[in-house]
Amino acid sequence: MFSKDSIVHIPDKHALMQAVTRLLKPGGWFVASDWLISHDDTPSPDMAAYIAAEGLDFGMASPARYRDALAQAGFHNISTTNRNPWYREVARDELARMQGPWRAEATAALGADFTDHNIEIWTLMLRVLDSGEHCPTHIRAQKPAT
Repeated sequence: MFSKDSIVHIPDKHALMQAVTRLLKPGGWFVASDWLISHDDTPSPDMAAYIAAEGLDFGMASPARYRDALAQAGFHNISTTNRNPWYREVARDELARMQGPWRAEATAALGADFTDHNIEIWTLMLRVLDSGEHCPTHIRAQKPAT
């Protein structure tokens, strides 16, 4: 039904979770990490700029939408863990390295356009991480054993 390359690009998380519950054995766990948005409204201008710069073409869902999709599919022991605080620090460190010590090496190896574009992406991503709108999240849920 889904290829390995399309699974994260499914905007309808309810349909996705229905498919997962059909495929998962009773008592099995669904465990994933996904790039989520903190709400299901229209992305802010900063988030829209980040999505465009990153070239993302899939519908980002909120943790609430994932929880609802999992619950409606019959899962229990549902948890979502917002990894924003951790990833915000990773992004700050990565951006500092790209703007500083790694810039010359990256430019020599990958070209100035590629390096500059990646600095732009990380700068835009850090804005939406800092605002809390972008919330990389770990997701866990268990299919009932019976």
